[in-house]
Amino acid sequence: MYYKPLGNTGKQVSAISFGGMRFIEEEYKNGPEKCAEIVLRAQELGINYFDTAPGYCNDKSEIIIGHAIKQMKEKPYVSTKCGLWNETTAEGAYRRLNTSIERLNVDKLTVYNMWCIKTMDEYKQLTQPGGVYYGILKAKEEGLVEHICCTVHIDGKGLAQIAADGLVESVTLGYNALNFAYRREGVKACYDAGLGVVIMNPLGGGTIPRHAEKFAFLKNSPDESVVKAALRFLIGQKEISCALPGPSSIAELEECVAAADKEYTVTEETLAALSGKLSSELDTLCTGCGYCDECPVGIPIPKLLDSYNEYLLEGNYDGVKDRLMNFWDISADQAAKCIGCGKCEPLCTQKLPIIARLADLKSI
Repeated sequence: MYYKPLGNTGKQVSAISFGGMRFIEEEYKNGPEKCAEIVLRAQELGINYFDTAPGYCNDKSEIIIGHAIKQMKEKPYVSTKCGLWNETTAEGAYRRLNTSIERLNVDKLTVYNMWCIKTMDEYKQLTQPGGVYYGILKAKEEGLVEHICCTVHIDGKGLAQIAADGLVESVTLGYNALNFAYRREGVKACYDAGLGVVIMNPLGGGTIPRHAEKFAFLKNSPDESVVKAALRFLIGQKEISCALPGPSSIAELEECVAAADKEYTVTEETLAALSGKLSSELDTLCTGCGYCDECPVGIPIPKLLDSYNEYLLEGNYDGVKDRLMNFWDISADQAAKCIGCGKCEPLCTQKLPIIARLADLKSI
């Protein structure tokens, strides 16, 4: 494992860090012990930055990571979050972050994020007087938070504005081999402003390893796995502090960590060459963040959109049907329940045409 600066925070973080979003329910429903073993193994392998959030894994992720931290001799860097759906006031954010501190078994949080900023209006709401930002700022003044940061799903222009405001020290954003050509502007703006750049969804929500042949252009040698290649592609960029894969097993964890066996460098020439191999529709693949999952009639939108990715990648519906049936155990008929209310689309961090895709799925 090697380490990179988290912007100007003074922290050196493991190039491959840990995203606590994808623990398996069957393994944590009766307690945190089994999943905590993955976290403990991650520290053994050199990971020193762990990212989680209230609500992840049926609200068990902080508890799982906290259970592991309680057993660690050396406390790691830990990051968690507060979104506008959690709290809207300084008092609420302050109260919530103290709950996270207790659950994580730490004395303070390394990073506390204003979570999932999708529009500049949301950013303004978070940072207005009496808003979430000021609750985090109070906690920082009391030594309960070291660095105020944010996670974002906005364009490069918005990112540049956030960076220029100087309120945050690091940003976490979705950036990977599927969409880097369209999002690099924002990454560079953050880096140039001295912010740490933490990458979520580095494997495209699992899409990249599922379609290894489509992303073979990332490989540096025939025997390199696409997972390692996709992660090295990210951590080799100077602007990026670390990548946050979300391993759900020790085997997955160890493959991800192996990507940081030595320091890699990805040049601008390499980026230009790779961007030419991408087709524009790859930026429209659903990354499975799940924020759209508030359908009033109970449609499992994230599962349907995940399966629709197979159509975007293959150009036919065979893979869609197979993934719906064999992975999610649902049918495309679920899409027929859509009433067109439009609640899902404003929640989508990628601004995907969800209603149109559901209509398409109804016909297969």
